[in-house]
Amino acid sequence: MNFKASFFIALLFLFCVSQANAQSSYEDILEKIEELEEEIEELKEKNKEIEEKAKSVIEKEEKKEDKEEKKEDEEKKKKGKGKVILRGFVNFNSQTQGGETNVAFKLDRMYLGYEHSFDNGLKLKGIIDFGKPSAIDDYQYLAYIKNAYVGWTRKGFTINAGMIQTTQSALQEKIWAKRYIMMVFHDQYKFGSSADLGFSMEYKFTDWVKADFMMVNGEGYKKLQMNKGFLYGLGFTFNPIEKLYVRLYADLNNSRLAGESNIYGYSALMAYKSDKFTLSGEFNMMQNYKNVAKHNKLGCSVFGSVKAHKLIDVYARYDFITSNDKWDIKNDKQTVVAGFEILPCKYVKISPNFRMEIPENGNDCKYMAYLNLMFNL
Repeated sequence: MNFKASFFIALLFLFCVSQANAQSSYEDILEKIEELEEEIEELKEKNKEIEEKAKSVIEKEEKKEDKEEKKEDEEKKKKGKGKVILRGFVNFNSQTQGGETNVAFKLDRMYLGYEHSFDNGLKLKGIIDFGKPSAIDDYQYLAYIKNAYVGWTRKGFTINAGMIQTTQSALQEKIWAKRYIMMVFHDQYKFGSSADLGFSMEYKFTDWVKADFMMVNGEGYKKLQMNKGFLYGLGFTFNPIEKLYVRLYADLNNSRLAGESNIYGYSALMAYKSDKFTLSGEFNMMQNYKNVAKHNKLGCSVFGSVKAHKLIDVYARYDFITSNDKWDIKNDKQTVVAGFEILPCKYVKISPNFRMEIPENGNDCKYMAYLNLMFNL
């Protein structure tokens, strides 16, 4: 065998050996790839299991949170919601009559109380009124229980019992909405009290008709029951079209004391109240004023306001009060009030206003300039 043949055989041998090694390495790589693919599949399965477990845990937590939130909502509904009542009326005024002028700062009223409403229609309310009674001729303030009652409302029926808000002028209060400036006609001229001890009922027959009835002591919230009689009041409120109100009301204050006459009260109101303007007129009459036979009083009150700006109202009011046969001529008069109401925020109202009283007995007119302030929480 020559050298060339030997060299060729050697090369051929080396090639075969290298091919065999290459084939072996390729098979090993394929095997490793298959192993990796199996491991990846196993990892996918494990990852899927982990995701399902995580999803299950999240769902359980969400259900738990929803259950807790629902429980909290139910507890809140059971407990209801309450609010603190803090309201004050302050003014600076100048009054001139017959050439004499008086200037003073004055705290008219301070209310402190709490109101709580429950989801089942139950309501609790208590208010203490700090004020200066006209019967005491000094500078001391006294505290009165203005409201202390339980109320319940269901399906158009409402009942209140305790030291309640009377129904005589409740609608007028909402329409006037400026008690810090001047009281409504009933309160201003002592035709009735804004609160009294007893109970009231209201029933809404339809969306535009409702009736109310009350039975109270008839002496107001500043006095205890002095006689055996009660005040019975019946009223009807009509709302034939949106924002238009018509109210008819009558009451009987039964004295049951010898020598005293029963007091009869009547009132009629028509008002239109919208976001842009309000116009209201009412007529009032009281027979046997303060239980004195044939001592009658009657009067009217007309009020209007226009929203000049979203924070400013312009308003005017005219009152007239007179007595039959002039038995109370010293208190018979006309009153004119005109001014602005400014609302810098929802907690404060400010009103610069001018007032004039025209006595029916011929005395000098009384001119007054006021700057009224109300803060309300």
